[in-house]
Amino acid sequence: MRFEYHSMSLNLPISPLQFIPDHPGKDRGISLFIKRDDLLHPDIQGSKARKLAAILPGIKQSHPGGIVTFGGAFSNHLHAVATAGKVFNIRTVGIVRGEHIDIQNATLRVVSELGMTLIPMPKTRYDAIKEQAEIFMGDEFSQCYFLPEGGSTAEAVMACAAIPVEILAQLQHDHPELDFKPLYICAPAGTGCTAAGVVAGLNASSSQVLIFPVSSHDFEESTILRFLSDTHRSGDGVANKFKIVYEYTFGGFAKLHPPVMAFVRSFYQETNILLDPVYTAKMLFGIYQMLDQGAFQPGSTVVMLHTGGIQGWKGFRERYGMAGMV
Repeated sequence: MRFEYHSMSLNLPISPLQFIPDHPGKDRGISLFIKRDDLLHPDIQGSKARKLAAILPGIKQSHPGGIVTFGGAFSNHLHAVATAGKVFNIRTVGIVRGEHIDIQNATLRVVSELGMTLIPMPKTRYDAIKEQAEIFMGDEFSQCYFLPEGGSTAEAVMACAAIPVEILAQLQHDHPELDFKPLYICAPAGTGCTAAGVVAGLNASSSQVLIFPVSSHDFEESTILRFLSDTHRSGDGVANKFKIVYEYTFGGFAKLHPPVMAFVRSFYQETNILLDPVYTAKMLFGIYQMLDQGAFQPGSTVVMLHTGGIQGWKGFRERYGMAGMV
């Protein structure tokens, strides 16, 4: 890894918007793009960098104890926070869901090597601490910043609101012929924070955010609206700006679905773009199926947000062996 940063700012670039010429909707005049947030930062995974960039400036002064955060055994979020802690010399603590998880798995081993202290918790206590962290964690962490699971803060929502603004500017600059055509921005969702940010920042007419949750369990329209409560007035029609697509969860978080794996391999061979196995693989598989079924208006523009998470392949291979390899 390359740790060459000396300030608390990540100084993130504008991620590329890559055109995908060959896809099932091309004969109906549909233009497909991928917003490459997987290329945002060389070390901090994907759109997690946007979320962390929103809180890192000044955190040493405001919370000298460091960052305490939450995640599962193969969490992209824990990996990103541990990396940021290494980059900026910030103490990090990870509360890990599951009392008997393997802290030597492919993700947590790296997270630990990056300097994060890991504290496995039974799920019931993990859920309780997420809700009232300061009460449960006591004086030892009194000077720490408690970062919610997935980095889901109001600041992160507003940071992710820049994503559709960037997309529209890139389309208008490089593809002005697509102006005024229907636009769909497709975003994966775990907690829903990134997707909510995309909804918050999208103000173009004839546009909609399609949200692909990794699991349908406890993920509803209200999940997104809760994130937007601080950034949108009630009654401004925000619920009409997005739709949740439940058809492509394939059993939930980190489940292996052979047709998706075959699609990932084929897509990588054709484009040299590697999707992550948990979020973007299922989403783009779904987008291609929707394109094939005529779910998008002819002549429309479809943009998929690649949120990174490539480190997840290590855990996927460890869990599924050869079946989990690209």
